[in-house]
Amino acid sequence: MKFNIVIEYNVENVNDKELNKDIEFEYHNRIYKEDGEKKAKIYSDAVKFRKNKIEIECKRTTAIDLNNCWKTKRSNFKRCIVSSLFYVYNFYRQPIEIKSIIISDGSKNKIAIPFVQEFVTPLPDSFVIDENIKYLFKMISHKEVSDVIYRVLHSQVLFNKNKDFYNAYRSFNTMYTFYYTFHNKFINKISNKKVDKDAIICLLQLKNIELSLTNSISFSESFFVNNTDELFKLVLVWLISENVEKNSFQGIIGNQCFKYENKHVLELLKKVLESYYQVTDNYNSVLDDFEKRYKKKKESCKINFLQLIALYAQHRRNKLLHGEHVDPTFLIPDVNADILAYISDIVFQVSIDLVNNIEKNDFSEAKIF
Repeated sequence: MKFNIVIEYNVENVNDKELNKDIEFEYHNRIYKEDGEKKAKIYSDAVKFRKNKIEIECKRTTAIDLNNCWKTKRSNFKRCIVSSLFYVYNFYRQPIEIKSIIISDGSKNKIAIPFVQEFVTPLPDSFVIDENIKYLFKMISHKEVSDVIYRVLHSQVLFNKNKDFYNAYRSFNTMYTFYYTFHNKFINKISNKKVDKDAIICLLQLKNIELSLTNSISFSESFFVNNTDELFKLVLVWLISENVEKNSFQGIIGNQCFKYENKHVLELLKKVLESYYQVTDNYNSVLDDFEKRYKKKKESCKINFLQLIALYAQHRRNKLLHGEHVDPTFLIPDVNADILAYISDIVFQVSIDLVNNIEKNDFSEAKIF
């Protein structure tokens, strides 16, 4: 059975930029034997991107119910439609007005698929997934990578539309889980792979990770330096809400692993020690080697900004998820709403940086490429 799906849309403010490309969307892996030898064949649909139009050419050996094939949660047809629009969005970086989505079999059978206008805001350049977006369509040959990019792209559209912390953190969670599960450094690590904090700490300790997180670290530095007083208050509330004793403080902020050395981060931590724990000397009694690091405090080690912010974000996510905090932006934004918006931008940027810097060699042991 042959049929096709046609998506008509409009994008403005693109100048002379035009998407004209054909891509194969993988949907099935057939395993069979030939002359006693086990073989495999990947089946795919042809996706043709043209001006203001996407045409998906499909072919199946059995009859397809055009009324329902796109409705199910795991529908390959739905995934192909959504993936194609993600691709358009990241290409033009402008709002997409979808005009129609029609599925038909070439005869009189033609169904208009209902939809919601999701792509309503311009996409900032820093939020774009570039070269690695090609794996979005390789659902069979590169399943794990395809799945993770598909999830991040969902969060990309939702976060860019609403700027909410939940979707920013969901995207961040997707990526640190992916790295912690499949990266060569961690694949043989004996640990509970479901502990979020462990995954975040391990990720942000990776050798040369700064090179992958240039945008995220830059955003973190700007936010940290310009909002030190607000961050100080947030950390105090963090400690109070968790009732953090002296002997637990360095574990909460990941001090044993990150060994903070940045001047601004150390100044903040010193202020917390003096204010919350009433420590005026022997700072080492709370944070290992703090005094030595404080004396040598550096302008470099800028990843320290991101490390502390990421752990705070994980704390806030837990509070929201468990219902202990409500959304600070609801109806009347409270005093923390702007700060949480900045943090949302940062953690979302981390997920985009990580997607754009996936290196095949770093995941060779997992054999996902």
